Amino acid sequence: MAFPINDRKPARTPSRKTGDERWEELLDVSARMFAQYGYAATSLQQIADELGILKGSFYYYIRSKSDLLFEVIRSVYWDGLERFQAYSKEEGTGLEVLERAIIGHAAFLVEHLTATTVYLHEFERLEPEQREKLTGHDFRQLMSDLIRRGQDDGSVRADVDPTLSALAIVGSINWIYRWYRSGSRAPEEIGREFARIYVRGLTAH
Repeated sequence: MAFPINDRKPARTPSRKTGDERWEELLDVSARMFAQYGYAATSLQQIADELGILKGSFYYYIRSKSDLLFEVIRSVYWDGLERFQAYSKEEGTGLEVLERAIIGHAAFLVEHLTATTVYLHEFERLEPEQREKLTGHDFRQLMSDLIRRGQDDGSVRADVDPTLSALAIVGSINWIYRWYRSGSRAPEEIGREFARIYVRGLTAH
């Protein structure tokens, strides 16, 4: 996942039933089941049974299981994108903003662990046109933009490779979903530890 430091973000299209509590419950239950059992092994009938509704009721909200997967992934993608952008627009040196972005991005992943797991595991199962709607901003590119910002203002070492550094940061943050267990550590505590490691290596002396 990733974000820009400029305003090239495409307009966010709202979920079909934004504000509908039943819709939000459908997304939550679907995300949990896709994360636990895998998208391929989870049927709409199983989700309907978990929700206690008739399978036919799904079609008020969605056209297909792929459509439902897209809605789960789209929701966490846009929420994460908007949070990252909020950090990137704050004042401070590039390194200071990068530190806050790392903390916030890691905390967001932990706070939205189930939906993020679905995103990271099942993104390639989306239809090509669905994937295209969610690839306007790659989190690695946006993280590297922040590193270059720090190099421009002298707060980040000039000899580091922004692309490789961004790959390392985003990759390690994304891997949290493989080892994190609920309640093991506070989200911001994890974010601060990741930031401490990477900021120390990137700081200009």
